[in-house]
Amino acid sequence: MKIADLKKKYKNKWILAKVIKETKEHKVLEMNPLVISDKRDDIYKSLAKLKKGAHVATLYTGEIPAKGMSFTFYVSFEI
Repeated sequence: MKIADLKKKYKNKWILAKVIKETKEHKVLEMNPLVISDKRDDIYKSLAKLKKGAHVATLYTGEIPAKGMSFTFYVSFEI
C-alpha cells in the first residue's frame, strides 16, 4: 500500500508496517500494515516482539507538531 493511501484510510493513527518497496536512498514507497493503533505505545510493544532483522517502518498519519514543539520517541530492544 502506498503511504498516501495509508494516510487516507487510517487518519490520525500510528502504523507499524512491513516495508515492501523503497528507493536506493531507503525512502519508503510502499508498505503493508502490521499494526494500526491510536496509541504509539502499541506500536512500540509490537516492535519489541518482531524477529531480529525485520524490515519495518513506523508512520503517524496525523498532523506533525508545529515548529518549535518537541517530542521524544523511545524504543528499547533486547539483543
